[in-house]
Amino acid sequence: MGNHATGANLPILLRCKAYCFALMIVLKVSSIYGQEASTIVYEDDQTCLRYVADAENNYIPDFSYAGYKNGEEALPTLPTIRTLSPISGDNTAHIQAVLDEMADQPMNEQGFRGALLLEAGTYEIHGTLMIKGSGIVLRGVGDESDENSNTILLGMGNTPDQRDIIQVGNAPNVDWSRAIPGTHSTLRNTFVPAGSRSLHVTAPELYNTGNNIIIRQRSTSSWLSTINFGDTDTDAPWSPGSIDLYYNRYVTAVDFEENKIKLDAPIYDHLDPSLAETEIYVWDKTGIRTNMGVEDLRIDIQTAGSEDEEHARNGIRLIGVEDCWVKGVTALHFSYAAVETTIATRVTVLDCQGLQPHSLITGGRRYNFVTSRSSNNILFENCRATEGRHSFVSNGTSSVSGIVFYNSESERDYSASEGHRRWSQGLLFDNIIFSQAQTNTLLGLYNRGSFGTGHGWSSVASVAWKVKVPLSRNIKLQKPPGRQNYAIACEALITNLHTFAHPKGYEELTNKVPAINSLYKWQLNNRLANGIAPDGPAKLAASLTAEGVLLNWLDIASQENGYLLEVSTDGGSTFETLVELPADVVTFLDTDALATGDLSRIYRVYAIGNGCPSPYSNRVEVAVPTSSNQPAIPDLRIYPNPAVNEILISTDVRSYELEVYHISGFLQYKGTGISKLNIKDWPLGLYLVKIRDQSGRIGTRKILKS
Repeated sequence: MGNHATGANLPILLRCKAYCFALMIVLKVSSIYGQEASTIVYEDDQTCLRYVADAENNYIPDFSYAGYKNGEEALPTLPTIRTLSPISGDNTAHIQAVLDEMADQPMNEQGFRGALLLEAGTYEIHGTLMIKGSGIVLRGVGDESDENSNTILLGMGNTPDQRDIIQVGNAPNVDWSRAIPGTHSTLRNTFVPAGSRSLHVTAPELYNTGNNIIIRQRSTSSWLSTINFGDTDTDAPWSPGSIDLYYNRYVTAVDFEENKIKLDAPIYDHLDPSLAETEIYVWDKTGIRTNMGVEDLRIDIQTAGSEDEEHARNGIRLIGVEDCWVKGVTALHFSYAAVETTIATRVTVLDCQGLQPHSLITGGRRYNFVTSRSSNNILFENCRATEGRHSFVSNGTSSVSGIVFYNSESERDYSASEGHRRWSQGLLFDNIIFSQAQTNTLLGLYNRGSFGTGHGWSSVASVAWKVKVPLSRNIKLQKPPGRQNYAIACEALITNLHTFAHPKGYEELTNKVPAINSLYKWQLNNRLANGIAPDGPAKLAASLTAEGVLLNWLDIASQENGYLLEVSTDGGSTFETLVELPADVVTFLDTDALATGDLSRIYRVYAIGNGCPSPYSNRVEVAVPTSSNQPAIPDLRIYPNPAVNEILISTDVRSYELEVYHISGFLQYKGTGISKLNIKDWPLGLYLVKIRDQSGRIGTRKILKS
């Protein structure tokens, strides 16, 4: 009976399999062809990421430098050199003694000492465990709740008040303002756009490859005025000296020919010395610790209930560190953060959970994963938060930038993840899923006006990429003065409607499938596979002259190979290469423009290097008048072409003005009525020869000097 039934149903099963297979193909094809590329960051035919700048020279910066060693090395696995089991009562001193002993041991060539392994069991912690020495890892065997197979630290009591259970680093009185004497110089660029890695400095001889430097732009009244002193609504405006920008970077090259230094990671805001001086100095980083980690354990802070605050404040705080990590850690019942960074650079927080904070639901609490002051290039990856007020957040003001929250989730939020206050820059929220929300706004890249203490503009040059929120919940997106915030391929209502009204930021591909699934991962893979692209030119400008369209731009890049200038005559739908120019050229005269007649021409320029090209500059549009309005000189001959030593001019016109322009726009020669011109000592290249007679007629020819 069964066999008969199977035989009878076989054609149906075969049809079903055929249909299902066809459906799988359709779904796969639909998923491929359903993807859409952003118009401002996309992959070209050479697998290079291309970035398009707006009229204010804003483009999406590269966030791939976040995390341990700028993302260029995997987290290391240090060998276990000591092992402990739990003891009855307080284990703080028990563990601390071994950590201190390890700190006295020499480091190996890689800067590692080793790991202290805490075996499975429950360890009462009545104080703070302090990892003071570089190259030390505190490691457990798991972060789940079963003490028989996991390492559980019980945070007991509240002495000292509002303490950390684990502190990584030991850097009292360390900040980014301390300089090595004799290493100060200032920025010479007239403008540097956010996303750049090259700086033109007054004294490049002060620096060597490998120097750890600080870049500091002072927040002068002139600079603050361009951002409306923070737009703080009814609160006091931001004051000079309170919003200084700080970037902690390494010098990767010194270019003495151009007086430039190259950085290991981009800056994340525009620098404009006409508004505020930017100083550069080698950092006195005495006390900074490196290559330290906390791995595979559970921190369970004991409290009297969900709104109790008489207990430890943080699970883990990293302070005064570089190239450190937290991996596979779950923290519960903190009042402020599961993981917090302060005076920290290049830190990775991986596979961690910040769950069930216990505190009042009010300001200054429940920031599950937070970057505080002087935090640069921090990566939070594969993390989970619950019941947070600001689950993924920057709370460090203008000294925080280059922060990535990637492939993470948050549940039951009471308020938005965000840049929280005072000009946090370069935040990326990438593939974040919010669920079971207890608030309408889940992510904010916006102005917070008079919230808090004059929070004002809390995020600039920041991106929400493929962020998903529950149905009817929103992402608040606003545009800061002269800058931009972005929401791309998010599943959400994207709105600028907020307590403090400002224009909407850049929105694209909402509720659509992006061709670039993760901005952070694509940027990292692109950089590791193709190398680092040169910096993009900035402030492209155009003016219409009698000779053509004169274009000028700022050369930001160091050691680029050249520039490609592109033009569009169809309103910007398509571009074609107009000319390839040598390195360091910053001007070009488009003489072909006059021949087109009555057309609008749109220009853009980018730098080329050994790998991928730079971001595009801003675009400029020029309306070219009809060339027939200007009578031409008949029977004009300029020869030979190419020319080596001289050029001859033949025309029936007896009196005329002569001008010769190099193709870069430089006026090489000016005179009257000359029929023979010596060009023997002129630079090689293309020249435009123009004559104008007394009646206004013009004749132009291009001559190649070879």
